[in-house]
Amino acid sequence: MKLLLVSMLMCVSFFAVAQDLKIDGGVQMDVSAEQDVNASIGKDSIAAQSIGAIESGDLSGDIQIGVEAAEDVNAAIGDGACAQQEIGTIGKKDSC
Repeated sequence: MKLLLVSMLMCVSFFAVAQDLKIDGGVQMDVSAEQDVNASIGKDSIAAQSIGAIESGDLSGDIQIGVEAAEDVNAAIGDGACAQQEIGTIGKKDSC
């Protein structure tokens, strides 16, 4: 019985991941990011931070994004370190 339940949950989660995100109609996203810190410290370390980001999918309709960001820090320290910070973005482009 447990195996059947686990198999069902795996199928449902696979189906949910396989579906593409689609937002249709009016979308309004207001993002306020203040004093957020994203830091990668050390050799070959990676840090990623997304605040109010729509990373993938299809958008259609009236899209409006308002972003207010103040005193945010994105830092990478060390050989091969990479820090990526996205605030109020549509689409994702990895820099690390």
